[in-house]
Amino acid sequence: VRVTNLTQIFRNTWAISGSARATSVIAGDSTDAESRQDCAAFHAADMEKALFFGQKSSSTRNGQPFRTMDGLIQITETLANYPSSYAAVNSFTAGSTTNWTQLEGYLDPVFDQATDPKAANERLLFVGGAAKVVLNNIGRLNGTYQLMDGATNFGLQFSTLTTSRGKFRIIEHPLFNSNSTWAKMAVGVDLPTFRLAYLQGRKTQNLEFNTNGQIASDNGIDAVGGTLTTECTAVVKNPPANVIIRNLTLAAQG
Repeated sequence: VRVTNLTQIFRNTWAISGSARATSVIAGDSTDAESRQDCAAFHAADMEKALFFGQKSSSTRNGQPFRTMDGLIQITETLANYPSSYAAVNSFTAGSTTNWTQLEGYLDPVFDQATDPKAANERLLFVGGAAKVVLNNIGRLNGTYQLMDGATNFGLQFSTLTTSRGKFRIIEHPLFNSNSTWAKMAVGVDLPTFRLAYLQGRKTQNLEFNTNGQIASDNGIDAVGGTLTTECTAVVKNPPANVIIRNLTLAAQG
């Protein structure tokens, strides 16, 4: 089945006045270096957010074409639009509580799709903070935990989740904690089949003005700055090998 996507242009700029650039700072990098680093961080965050949460669209803004791409979640959850013989849609919404049996049921279908017979059945499980607490508590409630006399540390923190058919590496993703809904999500990713594809010649390009080593092109502007531009799209070669779980709220035994 052919799954298509659109390329999306990501563009972030930075600039500071000549006076601000000349100002000495007490600690940290120079003012222009800080601004440049912030721009790079925003650029990376915008791209990563689209990789997970993007939704395909095509329109115009200010008379110019404007396109957004589908991210992993949208591609995985819209498989219902393709022939039913292709695959089931691995998208689930947890109830008020989630136990181990339910969790394994959510995760199990991803291993019906083999991508690389030479590799073990392993996925990354990106989670928000609330979801990570639920997963950790499911493990704690379904095991035995004993404090010994003289212990100076207590508590459990699981980084791997192993089911009957495969393994998940749990990673708390900062973007998922940017709102309460995403914080309760878990997204299982078959990483070898998930990547960025750049339009030819449109990998991240850095253009600056009036900075050291750059040709002066200020046009009378007493400032330094630059722009990062990237045009790319998300490629998900095996959507049924991924899983989306929403609303992980409270752990239960069972």
